Amino acid sequence: MEHQDSLVLDPSLAPLLLLESSHGGGAETESCSSHGAVVADETTEETTDDDGAVFLYRIPKRQLLPATSGFFDYLLNSDTSWITPQGWVLMVDPSTRAASLRDPFTSRTVRLPSDQERLLPASDGYTRCLLSTHQPADPGCVVLVIHLKDPVLWYCGSSAGDSRWLRYEHQSELIAKDFVSWAMGRLTAAGGKFYTFLEQDNKLVALEFSPGPIFSTTHAAVITAPWPPGFYQAGLVESCGDLFVVRFSFERSCCLRTMDIYVYKLVSSRNAWVKVDKLGDTRVFFFGRDMEMFGASMAADDEVGLKANCIYFTRDHDKGLYVYDTMTWSKEPPPYTTLDGTFQILQRLYF
Repeated sequence: MEHQDSLVLDPSLAPLLLLESSHGGGAETESCSSHGAVVADETTEETTDDDGAVFLYRIPKRQLLPATSGFFDYLLNSDTSWITPQGWVLMVDPSTRAASLRDPFTSRTVRLPSDQERLLPASDGYTRCLLSTHQPADPGCVVLVIHLKDPVLWYCGSSAGDSRWLRYEHQSELIAKDFVSWAMGRLTAAGGKFYTFLEQDNKLVALEFSPGPIFSTTHAAVITAPWPPGFYQAGLVESCGDLFVVRFSFERSCCLRTMDIYVYKLVSSRNAWVKVDKLGDTRVFFFGRDMEMFGASMAADDEVGLKANCIYFTRDHDKGLYVYDTMTWSKEPPPYTTLDGTFQILQRLYF
């Protein structure tokens, strides 16, 4: 069922970043673990007047737009909405618990089972939502909400025959307890399944629904070039049906300064990661300030206004949006931004 609303985003503005300034206190900073991966530490930051402010950032034009009061309120309600990497927004009515997926640029709405049992948690910084396919109408599409601290997930199907949300506590031995947040935070959908990768053991963990959740694992080693040494962060992203891992390497003396970026593509027939030199002539990748928590891919064409084969990313304690050109491996100056905060990508959906 489709629903129209006057409060929609102008499609010509896409792609956009929904930028939320940092909240004071209890913020996370990064440190380097003994095995080289960059992990999060809890610290305390001073609260500023802009803490919690929300803005829209127009990427191609490098333009900061205020998310004015009364506009796009459903998206700014952090308790009842999740932005998915596929571009859809999961919304739950706080009073009726009616659930739906919405396209923010057209307000096209796909109704989901109501959360009548009030199983779904608040959409805070510890939960994420993903779809197993690009479109809710795709056969077998699963809407998945995961918790990044606790071993629990919620899911439902998007077809008319699905009638309820289900809660599942996963005690999978495939993911050590200490790595639940890390592994589930980088969970990515590809080919109707969800994947996460533990590079310490070259372990690719898959989550599929048949109909309930089933975890499995395969060994996926790097065969064309070894993982580069040193400190790093890594994130997963799906692009045109393929799964990629992007590894951000840092200076040993400073875990916040990016030295180089390496991109590997999963070759399923060989259960191996193969280093690639480009993303594709029409693709760009996005990674948020915690690169293990967010990854998205989108088209880069004349209409969108983005340069192909580039990786856009932000860093902790840094106010810039950085651009890496995979064809030249050159870092461009960051575009103009005024707030240090977390972002989520808003991209147009194509049917």
